[in-house]
Amino acid sequence: MNSIAANSSLITENVTLPKGASIFSRKVARSGHISYEGRPYFISKALAGRYIRLVVIEDRLIVDESIPLHKEYELS
Repeated sequence: MNSIAANSSLITENVTLPKGASIFSRKVARSGHISYEGRPYFISKALAGRYIRLVVIEDRLIVDESIPLHKEYELS
């Protein structure tokens, strides 16, 4: 298993992945679809506009909608 830590000033998340797994993010289109390697996959219209996490393990594509979003803007 590979362990990946994603850190920001406010969010710390640990993700444990099987060996050889890859992780990506995609924004869900208004139609509820995402694209991966040129192929469309229907996820859910309820998630339109949101970013989701994709975990690719061998010949499987796993969708996880719980990506924490952290943005900062300077207000000056």
